[in-house]
Amino acid sequence: MIIQIYGIRTVEDARMVVELGATNIGVSYGKIKRTPGQVTCEKAREIFENVQPAATKVGLTIAEDIEEISENLREVEPDILHLSGYIEAITPEDIKVLKSRFPRVKIMQAIPVLTNVPLEDQKVMEYVRQYETVADLFLIDTKADHVDDIGATGACHDRNIDKKIIESTKIPCIIAGGLDEKNVAEAIRITSPYGVDSFTFTNFDVLPKDGSGIKDPEKVKAFVEAVRGAC
Repeated sequence: MIIQIYGIRTVEDARMVVELGATNIGVSYGKIKRTPGQVTCEKAREIFENVQPAATKVGLTIAEDIEEISENLREVEPDILHLSGYIEAITPEDIKVLKSRFPRVKIMQAIPVLTNVPLEDQKVMEYVRQYETVADLFLIDTKADHVDDIGATGACHDRNIDKKIIESTKIPCIIAGGLDEKNVAEAIRITSPYGVDSFTFTNFDVLPKDGSGIKDPEKVKAFVEAVRGAC
């Protein structure tokens, strides 16, 4: 089971979450500041170069321009590029261009799921059909209805939608959206995913303002143990 921990901003946090059992470390990065927790390309590269070799390095972008994305990729060189911006801004054809430029980098496309909206009233399955031709992984995440980017809401969505996506595609799916040590086992039971992802509920309750790490070791440990107990 892939255990992906997002919100990594320091080398120390990266090493800590891997030591506690995370397999993937997620870093939001870019030259143009787009999200509060985003680090510079230089910082992201430092984190990736100084974490255990066994960890899979995941770089998140919400940028919508493939030239900007390409420039950042050249500097950071993650193992996986997580596309988590407005899904229709980066088309499958755009992803083909990225894959031709960076054949070593896997593409993880975020699939946006709205809360309290029936599956038939969402475009979820349409997106799955469109992007499974080019994605190496899907990250199924909660999308707030008032923003374009996907995830980092701390909100759960209907795990039965995750289940239907997973059963409908051959693309490995990581589930996300409001997961913590209390609900992740049930989410795994319902969906049988390739992996799980945590951001909000493995952070400290009060985030440091001094540029230090934001991941709470106790919460990370509890999350990892809950995942392992469910497998």
